[in-house]
Amino acid sequence: MRLHAVAIALVLACGVSILVMAAGMRASLDQTRRDYYAAYRMMDLAAAPVRAPDRVGDALASLPGVRAVETRVTGFALLDIPGQVEPASARLVSLPVEGRPRVNDLAMTRGRWPDPDRPDEVLVSEAFANALGLQPGGSLSAVVHGRQRRLEVVGIANSPEFVFVAAPGEMFPQPERFGVVWMGRRALARAFDLEGAFNDAAFRLDPGADPARVIRAIDALLAPHGSGGAFGRDRMMSDRYLSEELRQLSTMAIFLPAIFLLVAAFLVNIALGRMIATERSNIGLLKAFGYGDLAVASHYARSALMIGALGALLGTGAGLALGVKVAELYRAYYHFPNLAFTLSPALMAGAWAAALLAVGAGAAIAVRQAVRLPPAEALAPPRPPAYTRSKGWPAALVLRLDAKSRIILRRIGRFPRRALSTAAGIAMAIALLVVAGAFPAVMDRLLSVQFSEANRQDVTLTFAQPLGSGSFHAVARLPGVRAAEPFRGEEMRFRSGAREVREVLIGLPVDARLSRPVDRTGRAVDPPASGIALSRALARRLDVAPGDVVEVIQVSGRQVRTPVRVSRIVDPQVGSAAYMNLEALGRLVREPDRISGVHVRLDPARYAEFNARIKATPALAGASFVRQAEASMRRAYDQGVGVMTSIYMVFAAVMAGGVAFSASRVTLAEQERDLATLRVLGFTRGEASYILMGELMVLSLLAIAPGCLLGTGLCIALMRLFQTDMYSFDFVFSPGGYGFAIGFTLLCVGVTGLIVRTGVDRLDLVAVLKARD
Repeated sequence: MRLHAVAIALVLACGVSILVMAAGMRASLDQTRRDYYAAYRMMDLAAAPVRAPDRVGDALASLPGVRAVETRVTGFALLDIPGQVEPASARLVSLPVEGRPRVNDLAMTRGRWPDPDRPDEVLVSEAFANALGLQPGGSLSAVVHGRQRRLEVVGIANSPEFVFVAAPGEMFPQPERFGVVWMGRRALARAFDLEGAFNDAAFRLDPGADPARVIRAIDALLAPHGSGGAFGRDRMMSDRYLSEELRQLSTMAIFLPAIFLLVAAFLVNIALGRMIATERSNIGLLKAFGYGDLAVASHYARSALMIGALGALLGTGAGLALGVKVAELYRAYYHFPNLAFTLSPALMAGAWAAALLAVGAGAAIAVRQAVRLPPAEALAPPRPPAYTRSKGWPAALVLRLDAKSRIILRRIGRFPRRALSTAAGIAMAIALLVVAGAFPAVMDRLLSVQFSEANRQDVTLTFAQPLGSGSFHAVARLPGVRAAEPFRGEEMRFRSGAREVREVLIGLPVDARLSRPVDRTGRAVDPPASGIALSRALARRLDVAPGDVVEVIQVSGRQVRTPVRVSRIVDPQVGSAAYMNLEALGRLVREPDRISGVHVRLDPARYAEFNARIKATPALAGASFVRQAEASMRRAYDQGVGVMTSIYMVFAAVMAGGVAFSASRVTLAEQERDLATLRVLGFTRGEASYILMGELMVLSLLAIAPGCLLGTGLCIALMRLFQTDMYSFDFVFSPGGYGFAIGFTLLCVGVTGLIVRTGVDRLDLVAVLKARD
């Protein structure tokens, strides 16, 4: 029983460790974010006018509910990094002329603050500096608003505004290709021709202030200056990623541990139920001597609670170790001054309570059987099963088998509940292995569709501002360009009734081939000739369907308002944008023949020549290289999701082994008397072992189909739970994953069966046959 208890405790420990790791990491990440935001005055609202005079900033600061406002100049720059063929890019953010930022303060890690009288001194974000090996005293060659400049790095810093840093249009960080550069306000204003004005404002609100009311007041002041409307943290990319991560950790902390805890409860119920069945005469004897129901119940309950305590102890230790490892992974993507995994006493108590509750629930039904067993009935031998002769084709089939195989089938048929419980445990093991093995296939499918079907260009060039169609022809004439396609991206507000969502509207040419939306099946979707195509996530948030009309409001520029009919719903796996014909979008915003950038396919032989030319092109705000973006996403998967998947695979394997060992031990305990009888009748040890192993393998084979179906259902449910507005995951059938789940579970059953088989060799025939007399 000791090894059996350890096997159950290991399954329980897997669930507790996932609970401790996920819930503890969520609490740690959330508390770290709260502390960081409070200490460095993270903005609550932001707005981006085209050009607003500084006097408007004074009016913004006096608005009711506004605690502090920081008006800034922001923009983008191309960087020429020594030793790097492709250009890098940076987000430029101004620093106040005097003092530190009142909103979005910086956490200095190395160096000093720039001197306001030295216009070329800058700070750079820590991840960017580390990726490029930059230190205070280094320099950067940058094209800022069309002018070549040499920037002197005097310090390395982080900001709560940029905890997660990715280039516009990118889903994962590429710290060697994109970073944040902070520069003096006067110098940056001169560079962007914004002296005496600003194009960005960050706000902190008073406690208890109504954000909606403050936004209306801000919009009233900034709308004449080209602002598309103030927005909250839900539209700030860094905070949005953090919030999605916290939501997924919450899902993980609830769903995955529940599977392991339910399996552990199931195993406890089976183990105690079989133990009580074999000890019924002892229970009857104790009751006959005056022991009450409570004493009998407490005996078996203590056994279950000891298993629960062992599992909780092992799980807490493993969860702490995993939490430290996961925190290390998060530090590579989320840049906090200090992110450490901490486990609160309340969370530890909750994990222990969940473990003990699971084993308690599993033991309750079995203990109830012991309590309800009358002494006289318990002291009597159990009623023998009613054996009858089989009729029809099953009987003819069974008669073709040898005696040992008929014994196996007879036991399964005569004790269906017992067989069903064993098969159910094995099916659960298969199901969890199917779930653990599904994530690699899902992620590989997502990346393949995103970078082989949806984005087939080599590089996307983005202009600093929309340019005329002549810029497209200029790009097409660059050295090495084999094919080019223009596009336009405009941030819009989509309104349907009382619902309003801020999202990007992308204009694509007819028959786009390099970059186009692709649905879940991998089929390219052309932008509609008329109307608008919404991603499913955006349509769900607006609660609209094809044929409905949405109001599309331009965020910047002329801020045109136009009702547009929804022509279709597209189902991309990445992003939640809307799509339109390029010419129709130009008419909608009343700026025909203007584009935001160009998708380009290159001649590999002229790759370096192309990059040398675009590094010196002043009109460009950035260049996104698709192969590097794919490599970044795959690296992020391998280092993050891949590690987590490996952990779950190990846990699923432990559970499969635990279930198999539990089933083998229970089957041996049930068959001890029968196997001993067969040995006395002349069966060899090998023949007796064949009956034990044969029953396990038959039940394992019967469990394959239900296990695969259960695993598929769990996979689909998990994909829906982990779905966000930025990502949607589809179940992908992977024959290799199912084959591994089935093969590994059968291997576990076989190995544990061989281990338990030694019990057949050690049977004390006399003692076993006398046990129930």
